[in-house]
Amino acid sequence: MIDFGSLVGATKEIASYDLDALFSSLDVKGTHTEPRPAQREAMAELTARNGEKDLILKISTGAGKTTVGLLYLLGHMKLTKAPAVYLCPTVQLIEQVLEEAKKLGISAHEYPSGEPYPSPACMRGDSIIVCTYEKLFNARTTFNRAGIMPCAIVLDDAHAGVEIVRKQYTLSLQGDAYLELLDILDSSCGSYARTSWKDIKNGDPTRFLEIPHWIWSDHLKAIESALHNRREEQDFVFVWPYLQEILKYCRCVVNGTGAEIAPEVLPTHFVRSFAQARHRLYMSATLADDSLLTREFGASVSAATTPILPPSDRGLGERMILAPSLVDPTLDRQFIIELCVELAKLHNVVVLTSSGELAADWVAAGASYFVGENFAAGVNLLRKPESGLRFAVFSQRYDGVDLPDDACRVLVIDGIPYGAGLIDTQDQELSLMPGGVRNKTIFRIEQGMGRPVRSHADFAVVLLAGQELTTYVGRKDVLDAMTSDTRNQLQLSVEMAELIQKSNPDKPGIAVRTVIDQCLNRDPGWKNYYNTKVRDVAKNAVNIDQIKINLANEEREAHVQSMNNGAIDAKPRFHKAISTSGLGDQELGIYLQRLSRITYQFDPAEAIKLQQNARDYCLATSTPPAVPKKLIVSGAKTVAEKFLIWFNKFSSVNAAVLEAKRISEKLDLNAKHHHVEAAIQSLGEALGADSSRPENEYNEGPDNLWIWGDSMYVIEAKNENKTTLNKADSGQLHDSLQWACENYPLFADRLRPLTVAKVWQASKDAHYDPETRVLTQEGCDAIGLALVQLCLKMATTLPVLRVPATVHEEMINFKLSPEQFFGNYTKKIE
Repeated sequence: MIDFGSLVGATKEIASYDLDALFSSLDVKGTHTEPRPAQREAMAELTARNGEKDLILKISTGAGKTTVGLLYLLGHMKLTKAPAVYLCPTVQLIEQVLEEAKKLGISAHEYPSGEPYPSPACMRGDSIIVCTYEKLFNARTTFNRAGIMPCAIVLDDAHAGVEIVRKQYTLSLQGDAYLELLDILDSSCGSYARTSWKDIKNGDPTRFLEIPHWIWSDHLKAIESALHNRREEQDFVFVWPYLQEILKYCRCVVNGTGAEIAPEVLPTHFVRSFAQARHRLYMSATLADDSLLTREFGASVSAATTPILPPSDRGLGERMILAPSLVDPTLDRQFIIELCVELAKLHNVVVLTSSGELAADWVAAGASYFVGENFAAGVNLLRKPESGLRFAVFSQRYDGVDLPDDACRVLVIDGIPYGAGLIDTQDQELSLMPGGVRNKTIFRIEQGMGRPVRSHADFAVVLLAGQELTTYVGRKDVLDAMTSDTRNQLQLSVEMAELIQKSNPDKPGIAVRTVIDQCLNRDPGWKNYYNTKVRDVAKNAVNIDQIKINLANEEREAHVQSMNNGAIDAKPRFHKAISTSGLGDQELGIYLQRLSRITYQFDPAEAIKLQQNARDYCLATSTPPAVPKKLIVSGAKTVAEKFLIWFNKFSSVNAAVLEAKRISEKLDLNAKHHHVEAAIQSLGEALGADSSRPENEYNEGPDNLWIWGDSMYVIEAKNENKTTLNKADSGQLHDSLQWACENYPLFADRLRPLTVAKVWQASKDAHYDPETRVLTQEGCDAIGLALVQLCLKMATTLPVLRVPATVHEEMINFKLSPEQFFGNYTKKIE
């Protein structure tokens, strides 16, 4: 045997960081002999910027980012002979990364759950560690125990990683621990939110309350003691060590069945292996907003403002996104379920739902449900044609599901993906506000829609089910916050809805099926149309929001500094950043509440003033003690003008029709009273009223209040009464009328008392104002239908004629003017 090594001398280790040269030195498989253009561009920029600690790489799914990430780690590992780590959202993706490393000739080993130490080759810096986010980010991480200090870390699907890590820092309380917390908070929360707290103590799972931060801080010692006593319990052991020293900066949300506690900003700096890694590469294919990576992971401002965007990246694969209800409101969720039953006879159909309750409807239609540990098994079966699985449903799985090619040709997003946790659910009412909560919801939608299209050459049909989701993505502000590729595809779906309507107006369901078949059967006309409308459109320059990224950095720095007992110094810097960021009212209120939480730790009086300011800007924030009410005012706009403002906030007229239908369906007097109150508020807004919920917002006043036309409607929801309206009910309405007189003296002689109830008979001891009217289920159904009919009429009205004068006339025609309301939709109390 010839000793070739002795002829050329010892192999030289890499002396500089050059990913292109490194790739050329690898013993790659035949499928990987030459990097793609987008990969080569990414490698070149990573080489040029190799001295920077944080870098962000944004490259489309299927464009080869896994290869780039492995090369990035290998380069740093060879220079330093220190461990390198590749983080994945799921075990399934770990398998894909290991397979890719094998094809490249790069040594990599999985570091699985339960293993105390990684492979010795990984510790020597000769092999890459591949593991899940959970393996690194937990309070008993074996990374600390094993003394692993990586030279570099890759965070694959980094935006999905944020969601995973947030769960790792969230403490869920059930059973005795939950009841003990309720007992500690009982007196203060009972005074703060009487009705909500009563419902929560009665076990209502639909009633949520975020504990105001000053109440939380005032009871902190008792809460800390109670939780610390449970530190060895299964639900605490991997979370409590992170939270025990920063509990004062945590949020707490409770409902009738449990509680969640989580930090406002993720304290990832507690994980030494992550915080002290010399290099970190955040990789993602989705989401336009990278400020999230700065806020939660501490990615540098320079990385977020100068992401690596390979010019040759060809973007997403082909997606035909359809919302059948935009074609015709009768093509509702049930239509989509029945359509998918037929489609599943020929193609793999996958449904992503936001809850197990929604998934049950699909199971009843024949879909196989995969949840928990069965999730990976379901994905594997879909990827194997011989398995016979063609119809599957997953809940709360919007990322980490790779279903390329025939594994999924039809994907259904069923409902808005708010998230499964209590804090996620509590934040639903913030989901339409600018900023983090809305962007988190948008991210889940974009992640979900990307599951079946895993390369530029892939294709799939994506169906949006449910009026709430269709209406949500139809809002102009939501579309503007999406990536350009997704926005173009959704705008195309609106155009297609109009084309489908015209193609077969009498049979819209058949028209929808026909156009789906055109995509799935690879109709040349469809492919050309798609390329013209989406792929051939010149890509706009990526909009980097420097102000938002700077604010995210300042917010993180303020929380980290506060966690290190520096709240008094953190407050002025964070306050300045908020004041100079040009935030809109709603978002400004949310940030001021976060600032108030920090300030309360050293100046409670100043903190309450800040909370009052927060409440002035955003009624979704907590009401501080003795807050001066920011009452609604009627303004100068007419009812018709306000209706048009509501109608025009949607990107398509059919989206407005769907929202009207959603409101109509929510006017269900069998629902919990607070759901009815929310529906009445939405109804008022759609009818052109200035609509609010004073009791919910200020803990005083009526359930609902409309300033509509020349009158003020003082509304109490008594829909849970089964036989009569009683003395206490009449007394409450009397007090609400008195409250309205005191707070709105200009309307003192124009108050219209209204009760929303199933019954309109009063008990003998009840003393109602003789002008009181009752909106029954019959009236709710009738006014809901009239609203839908008005919106349908406006949808078919030429835009040039959609003006206040026309709207005013049509509102009268549909009996929706304020003057017609009592006479047509309410009953006199008996």
